[in-house]
Amino acid sequence: MKNYAQRVLVRLFFRMSDQTDSIAKASGEALLAVAELLKWRQLKHLLQTQQTWRIGECLLAQDRSRAEEYCHQSLPYLKDAQATLREAAVRFIGLAARPLRDQSREKLSEICSALQTLEKDSDPSIRSLIAQTVLLLGSPREQPRSGRTLRALCCWCC
Repeated sequence: MKNYAQRVLVRLFFRMSDQTDSIAKASGEALLAVAELLKWRQLKHLLQTQQTWRIGECLLAQDRSRAEEYCHQSLPYLKDAQATLREAAVRFIGLAARPLRDQSREKLSEICSALQTLEKDSDPSIRSLIAQTVLLLGSPREQPRSGRTLRALCCWCC
């Protein structure tokens, strides 16, 4: 049961950003139940105090070895119709993929490629977030020189 509960953490976390209030609320309640089942006090505290922006960090802190798995679970949300879910996925991937910079360039390249599919997203804030995230992760495809970082960000978000 605990293994299954750990596999649904990311999905419940993203659905807390759903635009339908009832789905977001139910996801938060389910995530709280999972936190109780797993006995993750910090996650439970963050949910009870509504510190949702820190939940992604908490998930990764509990088990860094799942970072790659979490990234792969996040990828389908990059294609979601809801901008709030796409944004949550990009932010979480940015956090989860950081440890991969030193471990697997191949996996990091796959993740950056998936992120770059949103470079022409209809939401300018998501385009900007994608550009920042890819730059921070050190995309193998395009690494701007230090003097061109700002220009690269400006060009990508337009």
